[in-house]
Amino acid sequence: MDAPNRLFLELLFVSGILMSVLLINNIFLYKQKIKDYISMMLILGIVSCIFEILWVVVDGHPKLRVFAYIFVSSYCIVCLIFEAFLDRYLLERIGILPGKKLEIIIYALPIAAFALACVTTPWTKLVFWVDEGGVVRTEELFNSLFQGMVLLYIFIPVLIAIFFLTLGKKFRPADGEIPVSLIVFGIMAPVIFAMELIILGEGMDDFQTTSIPISLALVYLVTNMSTHSVLDAQAQIKSVETELRIASKIQTDALPPVAPEFANHLDLNLRGSMTTAKEVGGDFYDYFPIDDNRLCFLIADVSGKGTPAALFMMTCKTMIKDYALMKNSTSEIFTSVNERLCENNDEGMFATAWIGIVDTRTMTLQYTNAGHNYPCLLRKDQPCEIIKENHGLFLGGLEFTQYKQGEIQLESGDRVLLYTDGVVEAHDRSGGLYGNDRLDKMLDSTRDCTGEQVLQRILNDVNDFAVGVPQFDDITMIILSIK
Repeated sequence: MDAPNRLFLELLFVSGILMSVLLINNIFLYKQKIKDYISMMLILGIVSCIFEILWVVVDGHPKLRVFAYIFVSSYCIVCLIFEAFLDRYLLERIGILPGKKLEIIIYALPIAAFALACVTTPWTKLVFWVDEGGVVRTEELFNSLFQGMVLLYIFIPVLIAIFFLTLGKKFRPADGEIPVSLIVFGIMAPVIFAMELIILGEGMDDFQTTSIPISLALVYLVTNMSTHSVLDAQAQIKSVETELRIASKIQTDALPPVAPEFANHLDLNLRGSMTTAKEVGGDFYDYFPIDDNRLCFLIADVSGKGTPAALFMMTCKTMIKDYALMKNSTSEIFTSVNERLCENNDEGMFATAWIGIVDTRTMTLQYTNAGHNYPCLLRKDQPCEIIKENHGLFLGGLEFTQYKQGEIQLESGDRVLLYTDGVVEAHDRSGGLYGNDRLDKMLDSTRDCTGEQVLQRILNDVNDFAVGVPQFDDITMIILSIK
């Protein structure tokens, strides 16, 4: 094999390797399907390189004449199908979508006719033939029709793109795009072709001087598109992250002070904390005075995660506070809120919630549980107990749910802990849950601590228990202490 042919094979092999790498990246890195245009083009380009390499290898071997016919015919047919995919993809990028009938005329019929000519060429010698020495001899039909179809499929989209960028701006499709890589692709092919003639010499066959420029130009085009796709994805991710930071700031600002002091309710101490699993959480808590004698506090856990849960959370929080200032009981508050949330709730969002109202004159706690975790009640000199009452389904479930309520008489030194399932459902590496028993023991061991210290110690204990396991749910707590 002479030096030009060896160099040609080396370049063709490199082109095939590059397209193989791009195909692997396209499928496994960019998560594209095999049937996508780019993946199909790369597969066809690789297959055409393989047949072309085999063509060159068997060329000039008399005993391999049959294989020469097979490899050359296969190369021609696969190459034209590859060019048709490329043409169709580029036209779609520009915004031109040929109909099915036009696709049959442009692609199916010419390729089928040329494939038939290739299959019959051992007898007709219309496209090429193999002489007694095993050398492939291309005919004029190959040099004109095959090369002409290849060039048309490549350069028609490029010429249309140039037209839309210059004289035909007003005809440019509104939903199309003219990527710079498309123009560069159209320039690269003839430039590499000219360089190839200089390096390899004009004695090379036409198919050899055409295939490598197209392969390398395709590698550039796909690489450029993949790079732009990654950059666009990064820009979108950055935009989403910015929006999430803003949403997180809005959510944090909507929460009440962590350590509030209520001038008319000095006998009560309320503290809250929330650690979200994502930038924007679905849990929320609130506490606020209803009048000079009553103080309301609540906690809730919205279904789902992220921005949708945060939006639903803001809606719930606003409604609960509005109705708490208008209604006389916790049951009426949740009944009204539930009716409103069930209206136009097409997404099926819901929230478990617990609300309590303390009358500071009598230290009576009136409360309603809407499918939420049972609170912990720690009385002075008594073990921790669970307030195991549900007064209705979660909020946003059934429109006509009528909620009930319960009452507890609080004494000096009593504490009530509210929490979301992010606390008790935290799990360790072996899958074990933190659980209510451990929470009760932790609360019981903090009798001499302030409200802030209790919440911090529970949070630290949860984190120690779940060390090495990513936080999967928001951890939110409120503790009410009677001084």
